[in-house]
Amino acid sequence: MLQKETKERIQGLYRELIKALDLKPRYGQRVMIAEVAKTLGAVHEDDKGQRDNDQGICVVEAGTGTGKTLAYLLAALPIAIEKEKKLLVSTATVALQEQILDKDLPNLKKNISLPFNFALAKGRGRYLCLLKLDKSLQQLSGLLSTTVDLFEQSPEEQDKELYEAMLLAYGKGDWDGDRDRWPDEIENSQWNHLTATHRECSNRRCQHFDNCSFFKARKAMEDADIIVANHDLVLSDLSLGGGAVLPAPEKTIYVLDEGHHLADKALNHFRLEIGVRAQRKWLTQLEKGLEQFVAAGGIPHSMLHSLGEAPSQIREIIQTMSLVWPLVMELLGEQERLRFEFGQMPENLRQLMANIKEPLQPLLLCLEKLTDALQKSLDPKGDGDFARDVAESWQAPMGIMYARAEQLSEAVSWLAAEDKEGELPVARWLSRTPYGDDWDIRISASPISVAGQLRKNLWWRCYGAVLTSATLTALNSFNNLTFETGLPDWANYQRVVSPFNYPELGQLETVNLASDPKSDQFQSDVEQWLKDNIDLSKGSLILFSSRAQLEATRDYFISDWYDNLLCQGFLPKAEIVRRHKERIDNGDGNVIFGLASFAEGIDLPGDYVTHVVIVKIPFGVPDDPILAATSEWLESRGRNPFMDLTLPAASVRLVQACGRLIRKEDDHGRVSMLDKRLISHRYGQLLLDALPPLKRI
Repeated sequence: MLQKETKERIQGLYRELIKALDLKPRYGQRVMIAEVAKTLGAVHEDDKGQRDNDQGICVVEAGTGTGKTLAYLLAALPIAIEKEKKLLVSTATVALQEQILDKDLPNLKKNISLPFNFALAKGRGRYLCLLKLDKSLQQLSGLLSTTVDLFEQSPEEQDKELYEAMLLAYGKGDWDGDRDRWPDEIENSQWNHLTATHRECSNRRCQHFDNCSFFKARKAMEDADIIVANHDLVLSDLSLGGGAVLPAPEKTIYVLDEGHHLADKALNHFRLEIGVRAQRKWLTQLEKGLEQFVAAGGIPHSMLHSLGEAPSQIREIIQTMSLVWPLVMELLGEQERLRFEFGQMPENLRQLMANIKEPLQPLLLCLEKLTDALQKSLDPKGDGDFARDVAESWQAPMGIMYARAEQLSEAVSWLAAEDKEGELPVARWLSRTPYGDDWDIRISASPISVAGQLRKNLWWRCYGAVLTSATLTALNSFNNLTFETGLPDWANYQRVVSPFNYPELGQLETVNLASDPKSDQFQSDVEQWLKDNIDLSKGSLILFSSRAQLEATRDYFISDWYDNLLCQGFLPKAEIVRRHKERIDNGDGNVIFGLASFAEGIDLPGDYVTHVVIVKIPFGVPDDPILAATSEWLESRGRNPFMDLTLPAASVRLVQACGRLIRKEDDHGRVSMLDKRLISHRYGQLLLDALPPLKRI
């Protein structure tokens, strides 16, 4: 249980912060602090300092205005320091991450008596690789032979000035090598020449190791009490076994803010796919590269056999891929996407995937052995199998090829696998995708649930965890969240209500249009209602569920509302927000047309938004292959996919959308919902009951 001294310490820190920032104590914030502290304080440790009881996981839905960030920081930080654990705060969006780093943590550090350090953790791909920058500049200056041309990695002449500016800024200490801290936008085509994957990186054997931006950031992270990351990096680290980039789960207290995104982020992370044409192309590049590498000579005797066999293995895989192409073309036909029922691919396609595994396995072992040998040959001790100049030229491109071979091997394993009876099926599908000036067919596989992976790699292993968001329940229940994320039943589930007096601050209007969204008349009814009810002198946010409807509505209004309308997809999101605020500050009105990303994470308090319009119930896209596969599985088990899956997800999105109106205690305004199914269908009342208690009109 929570020690008395720790409890008093947390209470004292809260009083310090309230006084220093001249804040009003909030009941909900105090409740959240108490529940998080109680949960983490109940952890029992074994002799290795690891959690060995069913405690330590707290799930808190904290309504808007609770002050949840300061609540979980104040509750968890003293316990993390006392137990010598790292506190890892993870977000789903850049906006919240920047708020925590630039505002919340500096405020906390300045105004409480508990000293602490914090650092930002990012993936390797966000940092400059000095070796690759050096090589790019040498290539552009004609000082380095371009062995990497075969892999289409040569830098462009027009980028030379940028690369020289980066080298100068990094050398002077004016830039830390973080892509996001460079003053101008860097295109992916430019950055790809400057950053290394973990397979390309030679770590301590690199001549630039002591001055490496990534490892400097890692060192700062090791010295920090609080680490700020994002869900993608956390999931990537867990998939590598935990402790690869971030601290090991057993030594970490996780705070997963914006926790309603965790399951979706995990699903995207575990998705595997291969483009048939793309695979044939890089395999051809690999064959040419290996031929050039072997022709250069100096191959150690121990690798002669495997390198000699590699070209025939590559050709065998390419030949199989050549058989895959006409088959998937015939299956897909004129469709953009084809999902296989219950994840069962046609046997001939599954067998072709399985046939790739036989030559791929020894090729993978050969590339692993080769990249290891090249890395060792970079060691200053000079006891490697290759000459140092050979290793410097070939270690990175071979690392890229090894990484691609790993990805192909993992994808083929998922695609060729036969799902066991009674287990959750894997979703598998084909899709037509752009490929250069042409197109490709992508074969994809994804689990339909990540609950098992999260349970095994996160919840069972972590020292402690806090999952929080303003919207964790769906239809007033945590059931959907626990199903999606695998959270244990014994976790501490809490709902902390918002301090806002919603009935006094805002109104909720369910509009009974003449038609519903399934009718051809709906679009014209929406346009007429907007024309009659939107006050162009105020700040309004109109939220659409589809880009097509947003653009059609924009076309209708653009001539009449030209000076008062900003639309997502026609300007960057940040620029839309900036211009909108500027117009409101100048006393003019403005209307934003937005999609899902404007329905959450956007903070437009006060007069910036006094009217939110939700055009349709935000149901998920019905042809999404993972959603369709999950629905199919639920139905096969006698369950109702609409009630168990579709409706809860729509409820969360609807609550988020309504949450754009009241952001502060003195905000005011109205939410209008134009989908008459909220009135005409029985499930409409369930959705309405889950919304903030605005005054119904």
